[in-house]
Amino acid sequence: MQALAFLAIGKVGVIDKPMPEPGPNDAVIKTTASLICTSDVHTVRGVIPLPAGRVLGHESVGVVYKVGANVSLCKAGDRVAVCAITPCGRCEYCQRG
Repeated sequence: MQALAFLAIGKVGVIDKPMPEPGPNDAVIKTTASLICTSDVHTVRGVIPLPAGRVLGHESVGVVYKVGANVSLCKAGDRVAVCAITPCGRCEYCQRG
């Protein structure tokens, strides 16, 4: 797959990455449109340190490519909106609030 990535301070570019496999509770989304957020702008300017190769643009829409074994609310082919922060409600962090 291709993705827009942080390459160095002040530099971004399109890179090739392997298609990820979903974990048991995950869905892999094929992005059809994505927006760059202010956190991405700060990252490129060097305010938020990230390693080179980190994919930018986390406010997206797309199509479900593949789902994990425990996923039942969506299936491959469904159109979805991707939220930057989506609490699962089940993990230790969500249970702590």
